[in-house]
Amino acid sequence: MFESLLQKYPFFRAVPCILCMAVIFKLSSLTYMDLKDFPQIWDKLAHCMEYAALAGCYAMVWSRAEWSRRQWLRVLVVTMLCVAYGCTDEYHQSFVEGRDCSALDLVADLCGGLLGGTVYAVITRILNRFDPIKSDNNSTTSS
Repeated sequence: MFESLLQKYPFFRAVPCILCMAVIFKLSSLTYMDLKDFPQIWDKLAHCMEYAALAGCYAMVWSRAEWSRRQWLRVLVVTMLCVAYGCTDEYHQSFVEGRDCSALDLVADLCGGLLGGTVYAVITRILNRFDPIKSDNNSTTSS
């Protein structure tokens, strides 16, 4: 049902990406005082999980049939998109009071993007194994 809706209106595939990026932007806007009770190790884990979710949202831009071909290339593309957004996020944080631009945050973003893309690829592979995609070539009518 959703797949046919997303084929008809491909813009809707980008909506989760936009929402996830907006949430990350809002969280990046929090000052040091807002985050003072947040331990440093949890900061890196939060970056990793945020960008894993963003990678999953980026991955949903392609259909499951498209993900079935060249999965690891798509994982790489999704990871690079996450790193690119992570760079803009770190730049944005450099303007927030009490926050700074950190290379370790960018490494956590990279790990999260790779984790999210890999998990999406594995889930797609499992779905294709138990619920194969029906191709249009197999829909021939026999008489």
